[in-house]
Amino acid sequence: MGHQDIDKEIGHLEVVFGLISTRDRFPLSYWHQRLRALLRESMMPAQRARVARLEATLRSLSAAEETTRAQRQRSSTAAQR
Repeated sequence: MGHQDIDKEIGHLEVVFGLISTRDRFPLSYWHQRLRALLRESMMPAQRARVARLEATLRSLSAAEETTRAQRQRSSTAAQR
């Protein structure tokens, strides 16, 4: 993939990551795979920095998803008692 194509892909992911939530129809694992595919490409330092920011955003979303899942489990356990 050329540097311009990589820029387009990163730009697309930046837009999408600004819109996705833990309730999105695409699972977060899909976006993790898209980022991993980018990391296999030869990138310029600025591109790597942008991808690092995307990774941080995805980690935050994953943590929020895990917190939500744990809260739901606690709520359902409390309701069963």
